[in-house]
Amino acid sequence: MRAARLREPRGPVVIEEVPIPTPGPGEVRLQTEACGLCHSDLFIQSLPSLPRAPVTLGHEAIGTIEQLGPDVEGFGKGDRVGLTYLYRGCGSCDSCQKFRPELCPRQLNTGYHVDGAFAEFVVAGADSIVKAPGDLPASHLAPLCCAGWTAYHAVAATDLEPGSWLAIYGIGGLGHLAIQFAKLRGLRVAAVDLAPEKLSLASELGAEITVNAREEDPSGVLRKKLRGAHAAISFAASASAAGQAFASLRRHGTLILVGLAAEKFELPLVDVVLKQIRIQGSFLGRREELGEVFAIARRGDLRMEVQTCLLEDLPRAMDDMHAGKLTGRTVVTFPRTDL
Repeated sequence: MRAARLREPRGPVVIEEVPIPTPGPGEVRLQTEACGLCHSDLFIQSLPSLPRAPVTLGHEAIGTIEQLGPDVEGFGKGDRVGLTYLYRGCGSCDSCQKFRPELCPRQLNTGYHVDGAFAEFVVAGADSIVKAPGDLPASHLAPLCCAGWTAYHAVAATDLEPGSWLAIYGIGGLGHLAIQFAKLRGLRVAAVDLAPEKLSLASELGAEITVNAREEDPSGVLRKKLRGAHAAISFAASASAAGQAFASLRRHGTLILVGLAAEKFELPLVDVVLKQIRIQGSFLGRREELGEVFAIARRGDLRMEVQTCLLEDLPRAMDDMHAGKLTGRTVVTFPRTDL
């Protein structure tokens, strides 16, 4: 089968032939329908070391189960499912016992510890897949398995009441979905980005305020117009965006950090203490939340900005994402391949 492989840390992604994998105990093999390109794929590619190399990238996918390993319950051959970055938790730590495997310190991750879904077939842990609607395009469902799931969880983590102001930094694959989840919760949205076309999309999706951070200081704009946001989410893979998001908060505000960046930003402790600012990281989500995201999509309440490509186009798409040229989500689709 064909797969997109990262052969070494910080190396190029190449398309090559690899053996079709065999599922082990508690695993299933999926025939991949579609897999979305995520900023986390770029982050993994940028790391100086990897837990395994070569590794097949890709972790937000829709596929059909075509082989079950031993000890798999609740799924059958032919089921359509969503695959996520969370491959498996250890099952025994406090986080796993509290049904929060995304916090497991010994978790395995798809496309990082184990081969991912930029491939015609992929093995998945049965504990971490979720049944997906059969009547929606795979290209629209696949991004929900990471971008949608993560954005939904991050918006929920703000714990805002309807009518509150939420500032969203980074209107990409996650941000454009977060705007919609926020509107469904009755929140008012201010959107911040560097690209005019992304801010135009944000307005179409219901953002009442848009700020081009290349032209204006977003924290100054939001403090002037709103006296600061009640909460801010930084989806951008940028420490400066996280710092701007923090500065845009009003007293007793909440900062949710999602975007991964190697840099650091300074935290003004006096402001944190005197203004009682809450700062929280948000990573993936709970398994049941992905089912809720699928249900929202099935109701027709989500507008998905998706562009598709074939597997051989993935390296160029990754270059475009790195350059900030992509709007919405890019999804690799796979023509039907029979064993």
